Parts: sequence; structure tokens; C-alpha cells
Amino acid sequence: MATDLKALAKQCLSIVSTATAKDTEIQMLIDAAKEDMKRQGINVETNIENSLIQSALMMFVKANFGNVDIKEKELAAKTYSLLCCNLGLSEDYKESDNNA
Repeated sequence: MATDLKALAKQCLSIVSTATAKDTEIQMLIDAAKEDMKRQGINVETNIENSLIQSALMMFVKANFGNVDIKEKELAAKTYSLLCCNLGLSEDYKESDNNA
């Protein structure tokens, strides 16, 4: 069963699951996080159900979403960066080079 990342993001942001006003922004941030992680060589799609990948995605969303406490945003941004650094060092999460 595929994880609903938008629902997970809403839960992490303390947004009621039935609220839809910010769905577009949340989805955009999830997509941006995936692209940013791919840019760093992290295989997101194959590992999308992995809790470390999901945690990194949620930290990106928290770091960039709306007008929330700046300290929380800074902590989330640092956590995202640390997770990406660690994921990028692990062979289990690296993108395979299909273009070679």
C-alpha cells in the first residue's frame, strides 16, 4: 500500500486531513523535495516507502511551508540537509547510473 505523502505532510504540519486550502502548496513542496533529492543522487522513487526517505521529504516540506515558527523551519532545514548527506553516502539509496 503506497503511502499518501500529502496526508503524511498534513499530519506533520498539524493540518486537519480534511482541509484542502494548502494542498497545492504541500504537493508542490513534496515534488520539489523529490527533485532536490534526485539532484543529490538519492534514489527517491525506488525507496519512497522507506522511513528515512519519507522523513527527509517531510523535513523539506516543514522547512519551506507557509509562515510557521522560524526556529522550527531552521531545524527542519538542517535535519533535511543532514538526512540527505547521510542518504547520499549510502549505497542503498544512491541513484544507479543508467546513462553509462
